[in-house]
Amino acid sequence: MGNSLVEQQLITNFFVYYPKGGALYDSDGLLIALNKAMCEKFAITDLSDFLLSNLFETTFLSDMQKTYLRNGSVVSDNLPVGFSIIPGFSEDGKIIGYTLLLTDPSPKEWDVTMYDQKMRELTDISEKVAEAVPDTILLVNDKLIVERIIAYAAETCITPEAANRRIDDLPGFIYPDETKRNMAKVVQKCLDTSEVINLDMSIPDHNAPIVYFKIRMVPLHHKYVVIYIRNVSEEVEREKENKTLSGKLSESRTMMELALKNSHITTYSFNFHRFQTCDKEHCNHCFQFYGANNYLLERNKYICRALSNLRHPDDREDFFLLFNEIRNKKLPEFAVNFRLKNDEGEYRSYEVIGKALEYNDDGQVNLIVGCMVDNQKYIEYEQTLIDAKEKAENADQLKSAFLANMTHEIRTPLNAIVGFSDLLSIETDPDLRETYISLIKSNNELLLRLINDVLDISKIESGMVFFAYTDVYLPSAMRDMYNIMQLRMPENVELILDPCPDIMIRTDNNRMVQILSNLLTNAIKHTSCGSIRFGYTLKGDHVHFYVSDTGKGIPEKELDHIFGRFVQLKGAYNGIGLGLAISKGLVNKMGGEISVSSKVGEGSTFRFTLPLANILS
Repeated sequence: MGNSLVEQQLITNFFVYYPKGGALYDSDGLLIALNKAMCEKFAITDLSDFLLSNLFETTFLSDMQKTYLRNGSVVSDNLPVGFSIIPGFSEDGKIIGYTLLLTDPSPKEWDVTMYDQKMRELTDISEKVAEAVPDTILLVNDKLIVERIIAYAAETCITPEAANRRIDDLPGFIYPDETKRNMAKVVQKCLDTSEVINLDMSIPDHNAPIVYFKIRMVPLHHKYVVIYIRNVSEEVEREKENKTLSGKLSESRTMMELALKNSHITTYSFNFHRFQTCDKEHCNHCFQFYGANNYLLERNKYICRALSNLRHPDDREDFFLLFNEIRNKKLPEFAVNFRLKNDEGEYRSYEVIGKALEYNDDGQVNLIVGCMVDNQKYIEYEQTLIDAKEKAENADQLKSAFLANMTHEIRTPLNAIVGFSDLLSIETDPDLRETYISLIKSNNELLLRLINDVLDISKIESGMVFFAYTDVYLPSAMRDMYNIMQLRMPENVELILDPCPDIMIRTDNNRMVQILSNLLTNAIKHTSCGSIRFGYTLKGDHVHFYVSDTGKGIPEKELDHIFGRFVQLKGAYNGIGLGLAISKGLVNKMGGEISVSSKVGEGSTFRFTLPLANILS
């Protein structure tokens, strides 16, 4: 037997009998074969049941890992078991397939591999943070040098070239030199005092709009200062616009009060002399309307009686008592609001504007002329402006609360990562190094989940989320989900997948899996014993999915806002409360609905629907 044939046979034998387990894939990432050890270790009888049956569609690998594979790089990880995926190349350098080998790295190999991996992941996290928040976040050391740009926002006038430059010498940071020097002094003060410092700064006008900033400096371990820089020009301009809008509103009101320029204005005259001599049974038109748009007023013979009948009961007792008050106080002008019933029986707001035109010998008003303006639409418009202003203020408060929450949530794992990374670089004890690496990894995973959740909720709320609709065979997809979630189940909790009807649905498989994963993960968090059951049924042209658990349940008062952002139940952990909000947003965008029913002490059931055939695909 030739050497090449011997080599080929030995390689084949190595794969078949490799004791830790192995798999082969084609260039598209589709599973070709599993060796004996892999099948035995995971009790696999059908290749489709393997968690990594497709390298580029599985959620088990990150997008970054998939990119490495497509570029011909080796990918290694240790969850849930250690493994390496190795690309194979043809003579012309093209990828012909991939080999998966389960591994068991030594502590030394772990240190080198994981530290390098963490550094790459930290870089990726920084880029994602920059996309998620509108702030530039700088890490400045005790030499006043920007050691790291944690997040970058172009609107803060700081460029990526700021790294490794002094804080008073940043490219793109176009403040005057005096301002830059002052900022350096403040950073030094923050280091010296370990106090959080807030600043308001602006770039002076150089034939361009002034740019306003808010800056927050947070000391870290007496060695660093984290600087948050936010462009608040939009908020400042919004405040200016509100003042301008208030001025225009006042101007518009004055014009409406004094000008008779549309069909919703009725002029009138009231004669005190005629009113005093009126017999009330046969009105002699002491109070006359001209051009009334209210037909009840126009048609009524006795205006004195009509006003009393049409007036809102909560308004002043009588027009004529008002007129007597005006006369006795000798008021030259007046304006008052009344509500009168229209022909449809609805009350409309009118503004009665008047001016004394004639006086008697005693100096009392004898004749009042004016107009009555139907300003119902104006009142409604004014209320609309008020509602819009309140909505804008609420949105600004929500934004501030969101950013404050994000700052806290990001800072906690980031501080842990940075702190333990520093300790890892100087620690020689193997056990402590292993502990530090584990803590770095767990905090890194938490930070990565946080960033991904923020990106998802941001895309959903901004309408920038896109869907790739394909035909999905539900029984297979649900079985894959069962296999993935089974690895995460607590010891005392049973995961049950109900029988799956034979259904082909047209949907975005990745988003459907994301929704199910969020609901199942939520059930796992709140179920310490019993079972978690999930499945689906077909009703009409929609598939109805459900996830039911025997956990602690949700109090009735919390059900109404359970799908809100940053909503967490008491006792929740490992999350920031975005999973259910993301699920609701995705379901709604995909044409479905989501709901929950729960009873404290008995468990909860989450349900959502998806169209069987999506017409948008």
